[in-house]
Amino acid sequence: MKIRVALKVLATKFYCKFPRLISDKAHSKLLYFIMFGKKPDLDNPKTMNEYICSSKISDEKLAYDKYTDKYEVRKYVESVIGKEYLNEVLGIYDSFDEIDFDTLPNSFAMKATHGSSYNIVVKDKSTLDKKEAKAKFDKWLKENFYYKDREKNYFNIKPRIMCDAFLNPKDGQLEEYKLFCFNGKVGFIQHNKQIDGKRYDNIFDPQWNILPVKYGYNGFEGDHAPQNGQELIDVAEKLAAPFKLVRVDLYNVDGRIVFSELTFHSGGGLIPFKPAEYDRKFGDLLNSDNQTGKN
Repeated sequence: MKIRVALKVLATKFYCKFPRLISDKAHSKLLYFIMFGKKPDLDNPKTMNEYICSSKISDEKLAYDKYTDKYEVRKYVESVIGKEYLNEVLGIYDSFDEIDFDTLPNSFAMKATHGSSYNIVVKDKSTLDKKEAKAKFDKWLKENFYYKDREKNYFNIKPRIMCDAFLNPKDGQLEEYKLFCFNGKVGFIQHNKQIDGKRYDNIFDPQWNILPVKYGYNGFEGDHAPQNGQELIDVAEKLAAPFKLVRVDLYNVDGRIVFSELTFHSGGGLIPFKPAEYDRKFGDLLNSDNQTGKN
């Protein structure tokens, strides 16, 4: 798997530099073949990853920028579940040089609104290396994240920097629940936790039973349903109602649910399940409902 990931990274970097050498569909097929060792059926997808690889290159997803932009999506969240589920925004900027750090609190988070993992968490403002941070954001803001995995929902997003409030649970462990919703209903839940600086994930079913499956990361012992587990599901399903497949990412901070983001193409459709049968099981959930109008 390490070799597959390395090849995927190399292919991604190459076609980011020379995007016209390959179509979106061929790009999606190539990366899928590298990660899974077989060709995907993008015309009639049967697994969850095949569906993601097929849908991410659809022109219909160009209209999803308003749900993908980390700042603009807040309007949708407030209209559906209320602003009490939103973290406080401290500022929104077109460039790093616009940020007046004197007006910001000692701790905060900085995020590029147009991509994934373009973040810097500032626990102590006095220790922030502004030169290094500027170099990162200057680089990130020049990029169109669409070219990495050809996810069309990123194509039209204006790159900006959002600073929001630092989330600090009492035990110092910020935990995130990623609720995968199929036709508006939670199909499975990924619980992220940092242990000794390393990420671990457990996978739950909608009844909060741990499933014997790995999706990208190893599991950890002693996990269980959170006390507000039903609220997490209710919030996710309200936000997911218009969509065929979306991952609703929520922080759980001392019992308070805080919206993180909506993700329409988890892992770019390139994360294997172990056992692999779960990829098909979750793919079946996409065809288990006769609802129309979702895309």
